Amino acid sequence: MTINKFKIFFYIFFIIIPIITFPTFGQQNDIKKFELKEKVLNNKRSEVKFSIEKENEKSPSVSALLSLILPGAGHLYAGRMDIGKYFLTAEAALWLGIVGINIYGNAVRDDSRSFAVVHSGINKNGKDDDFFVNIGLFNNIYEYNNYRLSRGEYDKIYDINSHYWNWDLVGNRELYDEQRKKSERIYNSDRIISAGLIINRIASAISAFLLTNKDIKVSSEFNNFINGSPTGFEIKITKSF
Repeated sequence: MTINKFKIFFYIFFIIIPIITFPTFGQQNDIKKFELKEKVLNNKRSEVKFSIEKENEKSPSVSALLSLILPGAGHLYAGRMDIGKYFLTAEAALWLGIVGINIYGNAVRDDSRSFAVVHSGINKNGKDDDFFVNIGLFNNIYEYNNYRLSRGEYDKIYDINSHYWNWDLVGNRELYDEQRKKSERIYNSDRIISAGLIINRIASAISAFLLTNKDIKVSSEFNNFINGSPTGFEIKITKSF
């Protein structure tokens, strides 16, 4: 009995237990290897994702600079032409306005000078802008030259042969002068539109900068509701640190 018991103990401890236990150890090692492999793969995926995000990240400074050159260009660079199209459209409209104003101003100016040729007898070829101002102020060249002589401005006296004029009616001279001033007012409108071009560029640059800066968030909302209708509009800009 003692030998049989010893044999049974020997079989259980040295044969059966190792057979049962070793596969378990193998499985645990396989699980650990699998978990390690997953961690490595996950780290690689994170690195790839981070790398892609870094490549796709847009520079706020570049987007702002592009918008200063051409409104909407910075938004195109940032992939936000849904907003940039408004600045680009405004830019095109402003330039069309400048072209239209110059065409209209030239037409009014040319009409006034053609009117002066008929009613004052001037030769408009080769004359500067000061000449066309003076013929609207004086009835004829003699009146103008006498005025300059009385002031001692001898260098401003006109040659009668090349700069002659003599209005047929005072009313026609005044009508011409009014048309000339109108053309100047039209040309001066360019300054307003030019200011609009500058403002549009600055606004476009700020917008493109904010849209490409991930640390800054822009939100807008209506406020001050009265009877369900908004009476104000609020833009909020927040920066994270």
